[in-house]
Amino acid sequence: MTAPDDPLLVSELVSWRRDGEDLALRARLSDGASIEVRATPWSPHVWRIRIGDGPEASSPLLVEREGSGPDWTVEEDPTRLIVRTGAFGLEVRKRPWRLSFLDARGEPVCRESADDVDVLGRPCAPSLGTGPFGPRAREGMLLRRDEHLFGLGERFTALDHRGRRVALWTEDALCTTTGRAYKNVPFLMSTAGYGLFANTTRRVDLSLGADSVRAWTLEVAGPSLDYFAILGPELPAILDRYTRLTGRPGLPPDWSFGLWMSGTGAYRTQAEIEALARGMRERDIPCEVIHVEPWWMRPRMYADFVWNREAFPDPEGLVRRLGEMGYRLSLYEHPYVSVESELFREGSARGHFARRPGGEVYVIDYGLSRAPRPGEEAAGPSDTWNAPVAIVDFTSPDAVAWWKELHRPLLELGVAAFKTDFGEDVPPDARFADGSTGEEMHNLYPLLYNRAVYEITREVAGEGIVWSRSGWAGSQRYPTCWGGDPACDHDSLAAALRGGLSLGLSGVPFWSHDIGGYRGTPDERLYVRWAQLGLLSPHARCHGETAREPWRFGPRAEEIFRRYAKLRQELLPYVCRQARESCRTGMPLARPLVLELPDDPVAWSIDDEFLLGDDLLVAPVLDASDRRRVWFPPGRWIDWWSGREHEGERWEEVAAPLEILPLFLREGAESPAGQGG
Repeated sequence: MTAPDDPLLVSELVSWRRDGEDLALRARLSDGASIEVRATPWSPHVWRIRIGDGPEASSPLLVEREGSGPDWTVEEDPTRLIVRTGAFGLEVRKRPWRLSFLDARGEPVCRESADDVDVLGRPCAPSLGTGPFGPRAREGMLLRRDEHLFGLGERFTALDHRGRRVALWTEDALCTTTGRAYKNVPFLMSTAGYGLFANTTRRVDLSLGADSVRAWTLEVAGPSLDYFAILGPELPAILDRYTRLTGRPGLPPDWSFGLWMSGTGAYRTQAEIEALARGMRERDIPCEVIHVEPWWMRPRMYADFVWNREAFPDPEGLVRRLGEMGYRLSLYEHPYVSVESELFREGSARGHFARRPGGEVYVIDYGLSRAPRPGEEAAGPSDTWNAPVAIVDFTSPDAVAWWKELHRPLLELGVAAFKTDFGEDVPPDARFADGSTGEEMHNLYPLLYNRAVYEITREVAGEGIVWSRSGWAGSQRYPTCWGGDPACDHDSLAAALRGGLSLGLSGVPFWSHDIGGYRGTPDERLYVRWAQLGLLSPHARCHGETAREPWRFGPRAEEIFRRYAKLRQELLPYVCRQARESCRTGMPLARPLVLELPDDPVAWSIDDEFLLGDDLLVAPVLDASDRRRVWFPPGRWIDWWSGREHEGERWEEVAAPLEILPLFLREGAESPAGQGG
């Protein structure tokens, strides 16, 4: 018998049967109770495993399945079952229980950590099981000595997660240098040749070799576990199969890959926005989109989609004049409605908001209802950016339709996109129209929110796009996003890059970050280095608490910025071509070297350089120096600026004065810009 505080683990197989496509396994837990485990060969390279109370067959995280699963056979002997599908098999050891996933040769690709026990027979890292405290379900896999783990969404820490504990719970991270994340994805990818996707919207906690160096475990804060084991063995193949499950990336419009200009504190009136737009054109700096933060709405009325006619007296003329200058307009929103707005009363009366357990509308304080407006000090509750807010209930079809229609007049006016900020603040005890609790909805909410705005934008404007902050599995369907609120320092610059690269390893190929940093004001050198990286990232946006026009940082910064903005413009045909490939395969546009070199120990730890598409090696300078070490992948690489050749498979220190971001073209590739620099 187990002790009261021991996890309840599956201990032995009792019986099995075929049930349609499923292999239904009746098993015994370590306390003697019975439980069913269902194993489904989902596709030739994917197994689905379900355990616990009522795991659902459908999920908002999954897209429609492509056909039925492969044929399978079962071989049984006294100690085990072996289920063969041709490419990806399953072994079930009877007693003690253990699942192993097998490649086409019958060799284990990954297997449960049931054998990882101490001298008293207690698990060092629990494997498949449930409980004992509250509704929880877990799984654990053995770790090979040379195995490394990637993915899990936008992680600002090291790309390789081995040795760490990670909590997947969407948060307003408020910075980019901690383990908190705006965009968590319960998908893990291993250099051992497999991936694992936990099909859940609940909180997931992982120990990735932290409790035992021999195993990694995940625990779902709920009564059931539903996961997909995905065979590669190549990492790009795993990403391909993962995005077949959760949805191929949506293709952003070509114009979205141009530069976006934005700012929180500097551009708060129509006159300031038009001056920004004229300034970019007068200085010959390519730019495609001008974005307006919440100031386009009335103070403390966010987000009710009513123009602030004092600050923006002629929005129709603004859209027209920006269009005449070749710009598109983006506007700010979030999925909350101020209690001081007329829209709050309307939404409350119609039942469009999340509710407290007692039935009343759930009103929360959040980031903008706590913070003073930029450049001001809050003397009291009425001096913050916004009032407390209600949370739009995107599980209600009526509420979704209502929210969409609020966008229609703006889109018909000519607005091209919306920045869908926030979405991370659903309280665990909230109640939603479909019966979900806040605990179930917290991580899913950003997906539903961004889907609604993406769909109405595509319907009216003809092209689907959002500029989102929060996300979960499946968010790649509704591009694009940015990486939160970095401080204006070099550590945050490096962390912003890591967050984007990790997101790319999680099936989300399109992302950006705030050029210059958000919090504070960068100096000339930091601004330039951030601009160089940002203008060679999948998407590019200048944004911050203070002004981010390049000429505000001096003539040298302006000239360097112009040079890289024009380089981006020259690269746009290449970037758009590579983006289409990302949508076809799930490969990120900015590719960490481990994707190309999964067996190279050097590549496992490199998180400060990347391949932009197939052929460009980008090695940004992330500190205050004028040099950096570059790892050159196999082959020969041509310096974009000088034409000098570099041999691959070695480190080399290269000079990088402020005007130079080290950039290299793969030998034999056609120059993406049609010229060598």
